[in-house]
Amino acid sequence: MTIPVWLEAMRYMTGITETPGAASNPKILAMRDYIAKKFPEQQAYCNLYTDDSIAWCGLCCAAAMAHANIPGPFGATDTDKWMWAQSWAHDPGYQQIDQPCLGCVVVMTRSGGGHVTLFEEWVEGSGSSIRCRGGNQSDAVNVATYNTSTVIGYFWPKAAGTAPVPRRTLSRGDTGSDVEEVQTLLAIPVDGDFGPTTEGAVKGYQAAVGLQADGVVGPNTWNALDELEIRMEDGSSGLSPQEEDDINAVVSASGLLNYNWKDRGKSPAGYLHGMARVYGLAVRLFGQGDSAVAVMAKADTRVDKDVFTWLRDDFDAAMLDNDIPGLSCVRHTFVLLIGLGMRESSGNHWEGRDTSASNTSPDTAEAGLFQTSWDIRPASPEFQKLFDNYWIDPQGFVDTFNTGVTPNGSQLQNYGNGAPGTKYQFLAKYSPAFAALMTGVGVRVQCKHWGPINRGEVEILPEVDQMLLQVQQVMEASPPEPEPVPPSEQPMVTVRITVDPPGSVAVVVDDG
Repeated sequence: MTIPVWLEAMRYMTGITETPGAASNPKILAMRDYIAKKFPEQQAYCNLYTDDSIAWCGLCCAAAMAHANIPGPFGATDTDKWMWAQSWAHDPGYQQIDQPCLGCVVVMTRSGGGHVTLFEEWVEGSGSSIRCRGGNQSDAVNVATYNTSTVIGYFWPKAAGTAPVPRRTLSRGDTGSDVEEVQTLLAIPVDGDFGPTTEGAVKGYQAAVGLQADGVVGPNTWNALDELEIRMEDGSSGLSPQEEDDINAVVSASGLLNYNWKDRGKSPAGYLHGMARVYGLAVRLFGQGDSAVAVMAKADTRVDKDVFTWLRDDFDAAMLDNDIPGLSCVRHTFVLLIGLGMRESSGNHWEGRDTSASNTSPDTAEAGLFQTSWDIRPASPEFQKLFDNYWIDPQGFVDTFNTGVTPNGSQLQNYGNGAPGTKYQFLAKYSPAFAALMTGVGVRVQCKHWGPINRGEVEILPEVDQMLLQVQQVMEASPPEPEPVPPSEQPMVTVRITVDPPGSVAVVVDDG
């Protein structure tokens, strides 16, 4: 079994004790100095530790972690920093695990405060006693035995990767931080309780990736969830944090958050913020020559399958002219999309198919904000391209769209198993940006796919156009992101080195 670097360091420090009387053991003070050397930004805080009469279990753990180049807790207040033992239980750099493993951080309660130490082993034959190695245990670095009733939690540094503990098989009724992990990965409300919503989300994802949709999180489902996490972490929403903040300000100032949509009421808190972000992304993609956005940018084609033609009178009434191709047509497409999303799903991106209908095949089952189904795919090659891109990188502002909506288990389930249409249903709900861009193409090439468009029920508001125009201005004011230069195209640098007087010389080139 691999021993974590920080536990090896703690084992090396074993035997260090406080110095009796007024003096301090220089080896304990050296822990402070070592932390400051590894993390200079913590120097001022380290200087606060002046005497080994000050509780030093957190100091000892922080010094051990520093040997692995991992900082201990270092938050905004004193109780968020490593000298405060219980800070290790809520620091974002440490992930709670449900059972201890070799070297994990153990946070406990004890008389007068807390204690932090490192796990070594269970006491043989006991299900309630553990042996831990740490500092300030009877004034020394040693191994001591503790009852698990005093344990607040077990924690693993995220910088060290996944904790080497076998994951539990989870199912309905389970609780714990691993349930929270599943909920976080599937972007549903996080409460640590494996209830019907979590079960529905698990079944929906299992169906999408071709696993048995039994709602049980076993090894195969864990692996599939890990793959989803990697894709999300490696992906990008396409907007910078500053752009997102600026777009939020535009939406908040528009007054549309209080608008009562016909027969639907006010939109969920995150719906307009999310749709405005997707439009901001579309503006960026338009500038990059994206082929899907180019479909939306076309002028009115005078073909009934084009929503600009089918609802021409409605667009004219809103004074939205679609006769000149360009970004204004993209913007007007999004004006229509925002009204369509409210009509079809009341702005809830988790919406599954209409359960009163019989469309339960993978291709016909509707999903997402706009109740689009995969059988629209033959209408444009852009649908498959969008799907392929977003399946690889499913980031689509789901956290924004989540604000104000709560899914239920039946909405989260998908029809079919592993089929393209089943994958589509999952992605349309999980990645609202994908659903919006796909539907934006769809309303321009096959608008009769949607009943509310056929019946003329979609509200087309000039106020939405004004809001999106301001979003457009935010994006146009943002500097374009530099394109990465492939290694083969990077300029060659010639360096001349003259050694005078002649002799041996070593040349070291860092970072290329």
